[in-house]
Amino acid sequence: MAGTMLGRLSQSRPYICRQCTSQLVRSRRPFSVGSALLQTASHEGNGNVLELLESRGYIKEIAGDRDALNQILQKKQVGIYAGIDPTAPSLHLGHLLPLMVLFWLYNHGHHTVSLVGGATARVGDPSGRLTSREKTQTSIQEANFQALYKEVGRLWENAAKYGQRHGFEPKQTWRKTLLDNAEWLLKLNVVSFLQMLGTGMRIGTMLGRDTVKNKMEKGDGMSFAEFTYPLLQGWDWWHMFANHDVQLQVGGSDQYGNIVAGMDAIKHITLNNPETLEGKDMLDASGKLKDERSPMGITVPLLTTASGEKFGKSAGNAIWLDKNMTSPFDLYGFLLRSSDADVARYLSLFTFVPLSTIKATMAAHEEDPGKRLAQHLLASEVLELVHGRGEAVRTREQHQAMRNPSIAGLREMKGERTVLPRSLVAGTPFARVLWHAGIAGTKSEAARLLKSGGVYVASGPEQQFAQVKDQTPEDIESFADDVIVLRMGKWKVRIVEIVDDVVFEEEGKQAQGWEEWKESNTRS
Repeated sequence: MAGTMLGRLSQSRPYICRQCTSQLVRSRRPFSVGSALLQTASHEGNGNVLELLESRGYIKEIAGDRDALNQILQKKQVGIYAGIDPTAPSLHLGHLLPLMVLFWLYNHGHHTVSLVGGATARVGDPSGRLTSREKTQTSIQEANFQALYKEVGRLWENAAKYGQRHGFEPKQTWRKTLLDNAEWLLKLNVVSFLQMLGTGMRIGTMLGRDTVKNKMEKGDGMSFAEFTYPLLQGWDWWHMFANHDVQLQVGGSDQYGNIVAGMDAIKHITLNNPETLEGKDMLDASGKLKDERSPMGITVPLLTTASGEKFGKSAGNAIWLDKNMTSPFDLYGFLLRSSDADVARYLSLFTFVPLSTIKATMAAHEEDPGKRLAQHLLASEVLELVHGRGEAVRTREQHQAMRNPSIAGLREMKGERTVLPRSLVAGTPFARVLWHAGIAGTKSEAARLLKSGGVYVASGPEQQFAQVKDQTPEDIESFADDVIVLRMGKWKVRIVEIVDDVVFEEEGKQAQGWEEWKESNTRS
């Protein structure tokens, strides 16, 4: 099996030179796998984690031989990593997919490594891009790193608790590690880097990569820093391979080329510097890397909705996992709006809910789609994973309460709401209120939203929703009573609390257009 993998790699123009590849192929030999399976939590899939990942839809491509990977995952504890560059202060919902693979592998007893690219973020991964990333100040890069590093740590804490609720009781042998590649890349000697890795990298092959060709032919060109990014990523993997026994890499759908480059890098360095792995039980008697130690990779699919939109975006904006950037209420609402065509797949990919339960839930959902049972399950489970069970329960209760709101209930409800100063609401056109509340990103977007007939406001003693059509600014004051309940479409609901201007200022609140309003009134 391993021989098949090495043979295939040698035929697909690898990054290492032909001489090194041919030596590796000549040294190949099959390896046997014992009958003892890795001790894992009891769950679906009969302990076969690769089959579980495949059945839930996580696998797009496998870099290496599928059967060999399956045997290795059953035979021993394998080190697996996924990397994230802190190009923003938070992960977005799409980042969860490769991390979910790590969570599942951890729940099946494997050693998982989450790598935050404190160093590589300064270079910028060009994969899948036609334009270069905008340059950011060092202080912003550091702030992004600190925020993301803490967020990944919190996410792992929540994932462990979430896994326990689904029957995954951690064992002492289970390991998870959080690393920053600045720890070794900022100390890397450039001569050693070129000597150990650069000697095996073929320029022709690197120029033939889709990322390079597309960016040079269709995009804004490629810098030397971007061109060498796969080498830095390959060195990351080599460092973790040698020091943390990381054999498997998990990446996004656009990372297959980088993963293969990393596999080639490990083989090249090992072949030419076998002394770096002495005493680690990775080499055979001749000093070659053992077949069962060969690096492999997995890519996850690119997620799109049934309508073709990229998953994790709302009106072009990312859905963030930081509650200060996307509130738990809005995250829940985004997932609640998942289409019936998508929700079963999302439950498989973003939760630990067993497939049998998902099937039963979908059957119940089809009997009464209006209740959105499957969507509520999805939103509750993802909220628990991202923000913890307590936050998930509170947010679900808020959404359920707001389907039939009352003024008394809204006043007492704690949690997600938008606060506006009275001066931005009184005598103000409805479109501007939507903009001030952050429901629309621009005034023109707010006007289009109203024109489409997709905005509703709750009014009257029983707070019945009515479509916003041609209400005058004065009508808003009759709706308000210090609380306005708005609904966009069927499921996106927002509470807007109105407070006196002085209170708004004293509490340090902010709203779109508030500073401009103060400035204009000061001049007048």
